[in-house]
Amino acid sequence: MSLEQSNPLVTVYIPTFNRVELLKRAVESVRQQTYQNLEIIIVDDCSSDGTHGYLEEITKQDSRIRYFIKEKNSGACASRNIAIENAKGEFITGLDDDDYFEENRVNYFINKWKTKDNKTKVLYSLYKRKTERGISKPLNNFKKIFIKRKVNENDLLYFFYTGNQIFTETNLMKKNLFDLDMPAWQDFECFYRFLKKNACNAELVNNESYIVDISHPHERISTKRSSNILLAYSLFSEKHRLNARQLDLLECHLFNYPNIPIKRDKILKRFLFKPSILDFKRLLGVKVI
Repeated sequence: MSLEQSNPLVTVYIPTFNRVELLKRAVESVRQQTYQNLEIIIVDDCSSDGTHGYLEEITKQDSRIRYFIKEKNSGACASRNIAIENAKGEFITGLDDDDYFEENRVNYFINKWKTKDNKTKVLYSLYKRKTERGISKPLNNFKKIFIKRKVNENDLLYFFYTGNQIFTETNLMKKNLFDLDMPAWQDFECFYRFLKKNACNAELVNNESYIVDISHPHERISTKRSSNILLAYSLFSEKHRLNARQLDLLECHLFNYPNIPIKRDKILKRFLFKPSILDFKRLLGVKVI
């Protein structure tokens, strides 16, 4: 984006299924952005609650909103792909229906894009969590000093820095859709493939403008069984032909699933690649929460 194109259209896509009240909050958080040149695409995964009526009503109120209703339930990633393929914005980013944006999120991305490194084709941000106890506090300035500001595809094998939502050019995202054959890790695999294919970096927007809500009783989109995770690990490894060192790093993503054991030598290799306090505690056998 050149400085002359200071007000580009940004597409925000939202997949949804049977949680209309949460969807309303997500949509309103986009509608109330300080940056207003937006297109909002909602893709409904064949809901049976009041979602369809809400979509009909909200599109009458806001001409920036379009929606698609799938005839058959096929999952969130198929919904994301439909939205991406139909996006008209110069830029694109996503939002899960149970999460929401802070009001300056899109504006932060637009401003960062003007000053980003030439090799950067993806932006991502920090996030806050909403639990039954409330919303987590932002990281203090001391902790932010140690955050990695630019990452490539191999960095993602060490840690999923970008999280499940990125900001990028729509034409690039259309060439890099989510893989529906992945039973889990679809966003991780998609963004890894994006960085690898484009030989580019992802760059941090250093604020917590995305709220991940884990306080509600509904199942999160990202919730997966251990069997699906292990299958995703296998498919990811084969698809990208990872070498031994890369496999050691990838396996440590399994840390996030308490029912999947990780050998100590894998933790050690990860620690030697990039020392961290968390891995040091794992080596000592200290429970990490």
